[in-house]
Amino acid sequence: MGDSIITNSFVDLGAIAGKSVTAPYVAANVEEYTHLKRRFRAGSFLKNDIDFLLKFEFAAKTSVMAVVLNDVNFTRARIRAHGSDLGVDWSGSTFNSGADHIVSIDERVNRYKIFIPTVFDLKWMVVQVPVSAGTSIIAGDYITKSEVGSVIALTKVPTISKNAVVRTSIKEYEEIALPHGGFERISRGSELRAEIDVSIDQRSEDDETQYWNINKLDSSEPLIYYENDGDTSKVYLCVRDTDYAGTRLLDGLVSGNTIKLK
Repeated sequence: MGDSIITNSFVDLGAIAGKSVTAPYVAANVEEYTHLKRRFRAGSFLKNDIDFLLKFEFAAKTSVMAVVLNDVNFTRARIRAHGSDLGVDWSGSTFNSGADHIVSIDERVNRYKIFIPTVFDLKWMVVQVPVSAGTSIIAGDYITKSEVGSVIALTKVPTISKNAVVRTSIKEYEEIALPHGGFERISRGSELRAEIDVSIDQRSEDDETQYWNINKLDSSEPLIYYENDGDTSKVYLCVRDTDYAGTRLLDGLVSGNTIKLK
């Protein structure tokens, strides 16, 4: 198990193009990080080792350390990147993440997601759904059309060490008080939302810098939390609710608190 990653170092995705777009689910929706269900929807289920499903032109050559595909409806994915636009044939791209990135379901929120490590410094990037015996579409409302909820390209992937994590998922509802002490709950939808508590227990004071850095992240802006435990679906687009606070117990020894994400 690696150390968890918390970062808001998102790349501006620039000009975004999608293959065979179904209106109003346009390609630009994948950068709407506070509206997860606006999404991109293609006109059909597109598997292709050469052409793209989504294409991004960054403002300039950009270092990308990882790409997150959030809430998709296919089981394999590939990232390619190049210094120029290769049109409809990306088989000769400078960077190729490979075809064996298996997208799996995160049972906590019932969505298919993946964290894909990448190391490139290029201007153009594409997402592909590779042609493979293991590539299929997920059963759901749109079994004939490829869908992508959001795409997050990360320029930095800083880790936090020695943390304990509590993971929960909740379904939103509204509770109405009734006369004589009763109550009624009204569902606000079927979507599950993850809530994550990152607990920072006793440790060396030398470790604190990484936790103070979390406080520098704008709590009004989305961030990525990746557990980094071998399951690439356990990656979350969320916001930070609380700050880190440390109590000095002895010389060189501190005890932290719990940082809440949702």
